[in-house]
Amino acid sequence: MNAEDIKFDPRNYRLHGDANKRLINKSLDECGAGRSILVDRDNVIIAGNGVFEQAKQLGLNVRVIESDGKELVVVKRTDIASTDEKRKLLAFADNQTSDKSEFDLALIEEDFERDVLDDWELEIGDIELDEVDSVKGRTGVLKERFIIPPFSVLDAKSGNWQERKRAWLDLGIKSDDGRDGNITFNRSAQPPRVYEAKNMLRAKTGIEPSWDEVMDYCQKNNIPVMGGTSIFDPVLCELSYRWFNINGGSVLDPFAGGSVRGIVASKLGMPYFGVDLRNEQIESNYKNALEVIGENTIPSYPTWVCGDSCHIDTLYSGVKVDFIFSCPPYADLEVYSDDPKDLSTMKYDDFKQAYFEIIKRSCSMLKDDRFAVFVVGEVRSKQGVYRNFVSDTISAFIEAGMVYYNEMILVNQIGSLAMRASNQFNHSRKIGKHHQNVLVFYKGDTNAIGSNYPELDLSECEI
Repeated sequence: MNAEDIKFDPRNYRLHGDANKRLINKSLDECGAGRSILVDRDNVIIAGNGVFEQAKQLGLNVRVIESDGKELVVVKRTDIASTDEKRKLLAFADNQTSDKSEFDLALIEEDFERDVLDDWELEIGDIELDEVDSVKGRTGVLKERFIIPPFSVLDAKSGNWQERKRAWLDLGIKSDDGRDGNITFNRSAQPPRVYEAKNMLRAKTGIEPSWDEVMDYCQKNNIPVMGGTSIFDPVLCELSYRWFNINGGSVLDPFAGGSVRGIVASKLGMPYFGVDLRNEQIESNYKNALEVIGENTIPSYPTWVCGDSCHIDTLYSGVKVDFIFSCPPYADLEVYSDDPKDLSTMKYDDFKQAYFEIIKRSCSMLKDDRFAVFVVGEVRSKQGVYRNFVSDTISAFIEAGMVYYNEMILVNQIGSLAMRASNQFNHSRKIGKHHQNVLVFYKGDTNAIGSNYPELDLSECEI
């Protein structure tokens, strides 16, 4: 059969981008043809449109094997052996080409009912690159418009997220500075022990170890790492600022901790006001800000004050802000100091009372028609049962006069969870937790959100 007799599928579900086409072309050109393509009796391609397009460009010969579908056609390459370098490249490239293509979701939704896809266990809902834009009647690329698609599940494991995170960290953000020597843990609550391992290694070697060295040290010395560090994700920070703050709007952070949230705010031109109970943390934050941003010469340079957030409205007297954003201590999961005013040292009832007061005072500093976002997660009591911390956070904001508006689930990287999940589940039936709740609240008339917050297009936003 001549190549001209074969017809492309006019309703191909695959969208072949330039990267996908280049890889197919290179594989065919340098390694030769591997897989066959599939056509129907009318010579219309069922599977292999992208491969055929590149093969046709390269002028490869076409050989047809007819089949009624009751036999498996095997293509045997007689020119390469199992140990050949070309064979290895061909196997790797064959898998990579499908990863670099996309689906036309609009066409799939048009052709198939959801129950048909479910019956065949065909999943299209997890594809991030293209989502159906029903308003414009075409496939929109949400990740370009909003950096990450604004869905209720945020996947911090995705390549796009990780690439952006590396770009932020490459600026020199050192979010764990100022915390190493002071954090201890409540073992009965089964907290992370990464900081404990880091302190142990520092004491043994006399030098400041990297986190990779800490993990290696834990594995070599059979130290169970019960979780990761509570270093804040700069991408989540950036998204929250861009999505829920106004352009140039000020940010209030009652539980500042490390430098991440202040530095990201400054880089986005948003004045930041943070509070932390420990002076050494404040000093480390300013030191890191100097390294990343430079001298304090811009209006959006971050501000941190040392004090008790129960008096945040006094610490920042007269300040009114456009956005509240924070990640509070998860009760006594991590104990940051021995200061009795530190929420992480309190019993949960006392913690909850102070926590509600801090949220109330913070919300009093928020302007009308503005958002607040808190990143929280459930924590266990000494008896191993959940305290209902997420629900308590929602109640605190509602009591402070705000409405519960959005909830997102942040899916974190699995990390050491994969090593400990089996043992943890067998001993206690506790599920390995690698997500956080991102809670969004609003102060004012929700009907005014459309007019107060203009349409977003973040396609040109670089770090």
